[in-house]
Amino acid sequence: MYDPYSVLGVSRSANDDDIKQAFRALAKRFHPDTPEGSADKGRRFQDLSIAYEILGDRKKRHLYDRGAIDAHGNPRPGYVPMPEAQEEEAGDTETITRPEKPKSNGEAASGFRGAFERAFGLGPAAERKSRVEDLFSEFFGERSGNRTRPAPGKGLDTHYDLNVTFEEAALGGTRRVKLPDGKRFDVRVPVGVREGQVIRLRGLGEAGLPGGPAGDALITISIEPHPYFKREGKDIYLELPITLNEALHGSKVKVPSLQGQITMAIPPRANAGQQFRLKGKGVPGQGLQPAGDQIVTVQLVLPEQADQNLSDIVKRWETAHPYQPRRKFGDA
Repeated sequence: MYDPYSVLGVSRSANDDDIKQAFRALAKRFHPDTPEGSADKGRRFQDLSIAYEILGDRKKRHLYDRGAIDAHGNPRPGYVPMPEAQEEEAGDTETITRPEKPKSNGEAASGFRGAFERAFGLGPAAERKSRVEDLFSEFFGERSGNRTRPAPGKGLDTHYDLNVTFEEAALGGTRRVKLPDGKRFDVRVPVGVREGQVIRLRGLGEAGLPGGPAGDALITISIEPHPYFKREGKDIYLELPITLNEALHGSKVKVPSLQGQITMAIPPRANAGQQFRLKGKGVPGQGLQPAGDQIVTVQLVLPEQADQNLSDIVKRWETAHPYQPRRKFGDA
């Protein structure tokens, strides 16, 4: 059974401030401009307005509590006022002599508007051109007469997260996205997109108020880490393991890049930590801007199981050719 107290989530002993606060909180939550309000096409908001129209008015609340009117404010047929219902306080008495016909849509809309204005402190005239007025017009059909149709309002923006791969973020691409409501659309990932960057898709957000444009869909980019690439601006960094022989004698080795494997020459006597620049192998340039580079840092890797012969050879060689790789540290 529909009950205004249950709709607003308050007890029958709640005071006027409790009722007002409950309605304000729920009305903001289920306003048709919000995701929850839009989901049920404003039905919950309509129920809240009906409930507050009764409980937000002392006179009507008193009549409802006595059983003189129903939950929609209509007189109950055959109701006879009890003698003790007479109140000395001005404005708290009402005599019902005959049932009245249910309120029309226009009367109901006017009542709901009054409830909203009381709860949110709106004046009866100045705020009638606000989005609140547009809302009541949408629900209760006030499209004609002497009223001025309110200006249409833009719909709310919606927010989504999108995970992209390292390569997609650097090279760009297109991703098909499915929203919670089942709608699908393509998102163009721009070349060189950054972590946390927001892509705006105009007109793909919440629907606007009648005649107003839809909001936008805002896509926040999150980039998945790569197992061996790192990125700084438009440059791509890679640590390249090489063998002892490749470091001593030089070699041509296969190196991964965003464009696929390429061949890079390692010069003889390459030291661990030495860097080599591959021009144009980073993030592609846009317009007249040049592409970034790939910076390759060589890392000397010894064999996992070096036999005694290798150890003896290295010792003999170092004894015959001593050198101090840390001499720049002084006595180190």
